[in-house]
Amino acid sequence: MPKRKLTFPFIDNYKSPEKRKEIYDKVVDGMALRVTPTGHKSFVYRYRFGDKVRRYTIGSFPEFSLAAARDKARELHRKIKDGIDPIEERKAKKYETDHETVSDLADEYKERHLPSLRESTSDEYRRLLKKEILPVLGDIPVDKLSRRHIIKLLDKIAVERGKGVLSNRVRAVLSSMYSYGVDRAIVEANPVLAVPKRKKSENKRERVYSKDEIRALWKAFEQQAEPVQSIFKMLLLCGQRSGETRRMRWEHLDNDNVWVIPASETKAKRTHHVPLSDSAVKLIENLKILTGTTDYVFASQSNRVENQPVKWLQKAVKRIQNASKVKDFRVHDLRRTAASYMAKLGVDRTVLGKVLNHKGLAGDDQVTAIYDRHNYMDEKRQALNRWARHLQKILSEEEDQGAKITQIGSAKN
Repeated sequence: MPKRKLTFPFIDNYKSPEKRKEIYDKVVDGMALRVTPTGHKSFVYRYRFGDKVRRYTIGSFPEFSLAAARDKARELHRKIKDGIDPIEERKAKKYETDHETVSDLADEYKERHLPSLRESTSDEYRRLLKKEILPVLGDIPVDKLSRRHIIKLLDKIAVERGKGVLSNRVRAVLSSMYSYGVDRAIVEANPVLAVPKRKKSENKRERVYSKDEIRALWKAFEQQAEPVQSIFKMLLLCGQRSGETRRMRWEHLDNDNVWVIPASETKAKRTHHVPLSDSAVKLIENLKILTGTTDYVFASQSNRVENQPVKWLQKAVKRIQNASKVKDFRVHDLRRTAASYMAKLGVDRTVLGKVLNHKGLAGDDQVTAIYDRHNYMDEKRQALNRWARHLQKILSEEEDQGAKITQIGSAKN
């Protein structure tokens, strides 16, 4: 049985064998990557129960991440030690449909459906269920939820609290949950479909920060504890999405200073390669002392036992707004600002789309298969290096006037 430490790049690039092959992981005993001649990849767990050797299929790659597969394998190992055969346990589980309230439906929805979504989406759905939906609708009988109940909840969010965007997102989660209920014959209909989405509440934002604002924001970033300050810096340096950046794993960084974001983690649902500038590399290297023993580059320091990435930035955003005096600062503006400055520096629209992993901007419906495989790596690296140098120049402009701004890759906190 071949054995090695499995990593995302190894799994992602592994070619289809002539016959089915299993490569066992050195990190978790018994767990293996199974690859078939058709190219299908999945994680399995091999164990002995009594006098039988059995294989439990954990899940397919990349829908099931390497870290999640390892966690599942460890869980299976604990069950076996307790005298439980995981395969027989799975067979014995019966599907239950005793749902009395909206909260009952939510419990099953969270257990059975949300794990199939991207981690960032699942986390956001759980947050909205917990904070916005269940406190108001949780005790209502699942088949008695009316349009009036829903409209009252959404109006309170949009009108009384002035959060129209949040109102539409709450509606989307509630609708998804009830559609799941319809598919499982738990409810007969989805009442949310009869409640229209609030119009003109998600106006397109065009905010791009000036050089003075960038300098003020950078100073405010450096007042935050690590790894939070480095998250904001990385967002401005690389222009990637917040969730994808916060969930960066050490195993996603290859030896060519390229950050490989798995398809399961991207909004575009395709593997994305981000060449890292020297400034970004230095920033990441400075975090190794703090988070190098965890799975995540930006591992949360508030609960290190659970080995989780930083999940929420809202409190830090408020602190940065106050410290920088940029009162309308938002996380996504950093991505837009990076993109806008790269465009001003002459980066081609298609290359910019490739950097951002943005299908429409990249014109991916028009490019040929050969250019798609090429993936514009050299052009992306040039664009990000050009922006990193320009950003350093922006920050250095105030240094010349006597103000002190730490260099992009320097460590602090």
